[in-house]
Amino acid sequence: MADLTSDASESGAATASRGAAVTDPRAVRVRLAAVSRTADEPAVRIAPVPEPLRMANPTIGTGPLGGAAIAPGATPEPAVLAQRQMLVDGEPCDVSIRSLGGGRHLLVEGADATRVVLEPDGPGEGGSRAREVLVDGFRFVIETEAERIASLRERASQGRAASAHSGPLQVKAIIPGKVVAVSVKVGDSVTAGQHLLVVEAMKMQNELRAPRDGTIERVGVAVGVNIEIGDLLVVIN
Repeated sequence: MADLTSDASESGAATASRGAAVTDPRAVRVRLAAVSRTADEPAVRIAPVPEPLRMANPTIGTGPLGGAAIAPGATPEPAVLAQRQMLVDGEPCDVSIRSLGGGRHLLVEGADATRVVLEPDGPGEGGSRAREVLVDGFRFVIETEAERIASLRERASQGRAASAHSGPLQVKAIIPGKVVAVSVKVGDSVTAGQHLLVVEAMKMQNELRAPRDGTIERVGVAVGVNIEIGDLLVVIN
């Protein structure tokens, strides 16, 4: 389950979010799972290019790039989307993957072609999806997570660091969802990282953990309640 701790003051994550770049909703982060990596390798960000090339179909389309001539009064064939380029950590990369059947694929990057086998995906750590991948005889486990969720978690972590001071700490929601579990009540003592509640969002259960030590002064939600971004969840004193 993903860590879903938000900030609580106007300094913290709110400040970070004002300077955050807009995230492509299709972007993902991919990294080797713990069972495969030998060091703390960073995740790789993968996203479609913002403006993919459009071109006429070379066999039935029309236009300056080729295609059959159209008869007078006929409607031209629509342009097709030519999408073989993506952004890897912000850098354009020409790559394509072609299915060979039975889970086998051919990964083509420039002049290089690599045979890969993709196993069905399943739940990974922190709300990610895990998948076994066989690359030229070597087996790895990779984890994929939506860039939007990963960015929210990072901004929330920045908020925790910025708001680590004395006084009441208002923990607010950073994603919309439904509260499915509450593990604390008013008066409970908590330590940093302790589980507080669980919010279900995008069919994933996201854990909310205490950003610091303290005592629960208020619980603003209950099981079954739908929440929106910015809603007060817990106050820690």
